[in-house]
Amino acid sequence: MQDEVALSGPAAEDVLARCPLFTELDGQEIAALAAIATRRRYRDGEDVFLAGEASIGLAIVVLGQVAIYVLSPQSGRELVLTVERPYSSVAELAAFDRGPYPANARARGDTELLVLETERLEAVLGQRPRISRHLLHTVGRRLRRLVAVVEQISFQEVVHRLAAHLLERAGGGTTFELGTNADIAAQIGTVPELVSRNLSRLHASGSLVLEGRKVLALDRAALEHLARSASR
Repeated sequence: MQDEVALSGPAAEDVLARCPLFTELDGQEIAALAAIATRRRYRDGEDVFLAGEASIGLAIVVLGQVAIYVLSPQSGRELVLTVERPYSSVAELAAFDRGPYPANARARGDTELLVLETERLEAVLGQRPRISRHLLHTVGRRLRRLVAVVEQISFQEVVHRLAAHLLERAGGGTTFELGTNADIAAQIGTVPELVSRNLSRLHASGSLVLEGRKVLALDRAALEHLARSASR
């Protein structure tokens, strides 16, 4: 960590209130968590943690991005599992079970994290059991989504998973910026080359209109049909 990285993100209370892990907590509960929070700053490309290291606690991205990645034991190839952006929590598993990190993390751009150190967090949870119950519900919902992702990877082809990803990214609109092919590949369980090929395929079919990395328009009905399809 480089202390000279000069960042100044939002107040801890604002960050925690916007973190999906802590939605629905009241002001007093957010304030109790904010009181134990510290900030850590990292330069672009700096390791936040490495697989096997002890957890620094529960971290939430304030500014910048954190790429979570693993290395192939055979080739040393780097596979990005996900990229966490502002207000997202990082590596909750290691913070909650006190085990080592199962993957690596690297800062993308100058990055600031809000950290709730494990022992101090557990002390707050002991005093405020409603926060513990809320975290259990939130982690349970995430586990259900993970099961759905495993099912998609098992039974759907890349183009089907890519269609679902595009619909999720679009939300209620039609114009948005795509992540890198590597980021998308990590999120839908494939490799960047297949993301590139299938984006071109969808563009050629008229299911979406691309300008560089920007989606200008998409055929929601066509993408929904693809997203529901499965090759078993």
